[in-house]
Amino acid sequence: MNAINIDAGTRERYEREGYVAFPQLLAPREVEPLRDALRDVMARLLADARDGKANYRPPKPGGTGNYDGALVTRDNSRVELLTEPGYDPLANGGDADAALDHIRKIAWYENEHPLFAELLDSPRVRGIASQLIGEDSIMFQTMALVKPPLIGSEKPWHQDNAYFKYAPLESICGFWLALDDASKENGCMHVLPGWHSRGGFRHVHTNDCQILPERVRREEAVAVELPAGGAMFFSGMLPHQTPPNRSPYRRRALQFHYRGVSTRVVDQEEYDRLFAEPDGTPASCYAARAEAARAGAGAAGAAASTQRAGAG
Repeated sequence: MNAINIDAGTRERYEREGYVAFPQLLAPREVEPLRDALRDVMARLLADARDGKANYRPPKPGGTGNYDGALVTRDNSRVELLTEPGYDPLANGGDADAALDHIRKIAWYENEHPLFAELLDSPRVRGIASQLIGEDSIMFQTMALVKPPLIGSEKPWHQDNAYFKYAPLESICGFWLALDDASKENGCMHVLPGWHSRGGFRHVHTNDCQILPERVRREEAVAVELPAGGAMFFSGMLPHQTPPNRSPYRRRALQFHYRGVSTRVVDQEEYDRLFAEPDGTPASCYAARAEAARAGAGAAGAAASTQRAGAG
């Protein structure tokens, strides 16, 4: 893939808005093989689960959270596949076609097909990410985000840096590639332009890790609709969201994350100081999880005290 040298206006727009979109980064002839490769990876993971060659965790009974679906992993790699909540791909003989229509996400798939390894290191993708970050970059995360027709789950408002522990915060860049036409109807990306410069927003755990709802002004959101082959690059600090897919049209996207070569991993204590609200409140998903655990322990302790008091 040929390199694209971004101009000063594109860089300025990224710094001002927190993202920049390319309506046609890849041609249709380049997109179709990526669709086929993704389907191949998903099918192989499901087949391995059915054949007992992969680890399998069934869906959480009655679960509605984004991570309550069935999970497929392998011992010898980081790759993992997650279905929509409540769907068991191994039930009733494991209908392969039906299972493919219920996948929500695949992570760490970069070594599962050579096309993905080629794409993530290409000058058209990593090259642009490096230019936007301002230095050479390293890919550190891959995800395929799949919204099946009619049932695709919402990804609530969040900042990607809420999941990471790299500093400096401004040296993280996400890449999102539409493999299908992405519209408001089938769950395209929505962003809050310029909000990447406002620091960390407190995240809480509900059905997913998300920004505290009252922190978000939805009326300022912009839908980034893209045709298949279109892509966007966005700051790890930019609040963004994708709505549920209730349309009859599939919406698949590839997402990579890059960090500048000068970034460093920090411990939780330091990250809590860096990724925080203006009053210093830690804002990351890790902090939200710790707070939820403390609240759960407190509630359990209070219940136990009540039981002991009532036992007399």
